[in-house]
Amino acid sequence: MSQSTEPVRRIGVVGAGAMGRGIAQIAAVADAHVVLYDASGDVAREAKAFVGKMLTRAVEKGRISAGEADSAIARLQICATLAALSDCDLIVEAIPEKLELKQRVFQELENLVSEDCILATNTSSLSVTSIASPCRYPVRVAGLHFFNPVPLM
Repeated sequence: MSQSTEPVRRIGVVGAGAMGRGIAQIAAVADAHVVLYDASGDVAREAKAFVGKMLTRAVEKGRISAGEADSAIARLQICATLAALSDCDLIVEAIPEKLELKQRVFQELENLVSEDCILATNTSSLSVTSIASPCRYPVRVAGLHFFNPVPLM
């Protein structure tokens, strides 16, 4: 594995539930291009609409400008397959707390992304080492835990 010093500009989020949509929102507001995937395309579409509503609310409260909200929404895209995350610099997994499921997702991601891509789990209860153990390069799997609700915490 090589080490990159390039900034993280493209972030993938796997799982578009409460945590995933919050992570996608803060990343898009922070000027990153975000690709949001969920096994259910409907959930991903609902998540993007929800983020749009939250950003509209932030504009109404004077926290961000309308232009910033529009730009953040433009940087958030949904995708139908994990393969669409192949050019991400960082991928944050936010799926249900099931070890085998997380392990499968990380193994699949590892086969799709560059060796410089950081793979992170948002787990709150599972061992990051256990999640990473079946990966070819477990050293690049990190814990990156957010608290709910992500945009406020």
